[in-house]
Amino acid sequence: MSWNFPESPRNIKGPTLGGKYIWSDLYLLAGWRIQKNFLSGHFRLLDDQDNRQAWGSYDHCRDRLEDFRSERGLQFSSRHIILLLHGLGRHKNTMAKTAGFLRERGHQAFCLNYPSTLQSLTSHADDLVHLLSNLHGVTSVDFIGHSLGGLVAREVLNRKNWRARIDARHLVMLGTPNNGARIADMINGLKLYQAIAGPSGQDVRPYKAQALPPPDVPTLVIAGGRGVKAGFNPLLGEDNDGIVTVNETKIDGMAAFKRVKVIHTTIMDHPDSLQAIAAFIER
Repeated sequence: MSWNFPESPRNIKGPTLGGKYIWSDLYLLAGWRIQKNFLSGHFRLLDDQDNRQAWGSYDHCRDRLEDFRSERGLQFSSRHIILLLHGLGRHKNTMAKTAGFLRERGHQAFCLNYPSTLQSLTSHADDLVHLLSNLHGVTSVDFIGHSLGGLVAREVLNRKNWRARIDARHLVMLGTPNNGARIADMINGLKLYQAIAGPSGQDVRPYKAQALPPPDVPTLVIAGGRGVKAGFNPLLGEDNDGIVTVNETKIDGMAAFKRVKVIHTTIMDHPDSLQAIAAFIER
């Protein structure tokens, strides 16, 4: 569905929730972002405090951002940034603790939003490639992905066009079903799962996830588990974080692997995960 909006509508400024389940970040500049609404197809410009500064067409929002760039001297503080991608059914704020930890260590870290249950893995990657292709003042990037976010990052790394001007340095995946999640196969017959998880709910199944090429950058895989066969979910038959098994997270060529005693939904917040991320990207 696409609605018609005036090319240059009146700019209605005000606070927002930052874009959670139906917004995709398509442009990023020093914490400011242009988002697209999946349902209506319109765009909006948010500042670094998630206040709406403009809305309407993409070009209109870009023009307004250029005005703010000139007025306020908006720019990235360094040429290297870290992009954090949330998991299926989540939103950018779920990666806030990880981003905050990295910022305290002097990194430029930004949590991105994408409508994880409404689009396919391919469409998520298309949006992120658009964002990467339009980064100004950035020459290198790290990716940190929780669950589905790791698969999105892998698909983006497989797209070579944006990499001619930006160097991809590291990839960190937390609880990512790199070999597919068998639990998705187990419950895929439920119409409720298909309705809630959407197209990406199919992309985390083994036959889809295993088709992705392995990443060609140094990769850290962090898995949740208890160190015993039952894991957090005995139904999975091997150590697991409640949703993804330890073995399902592993991938050929990974530079480092760590298992953390934590469930799937909070693996990115665990102190051991945070320390492992910092040690890997700072080495």
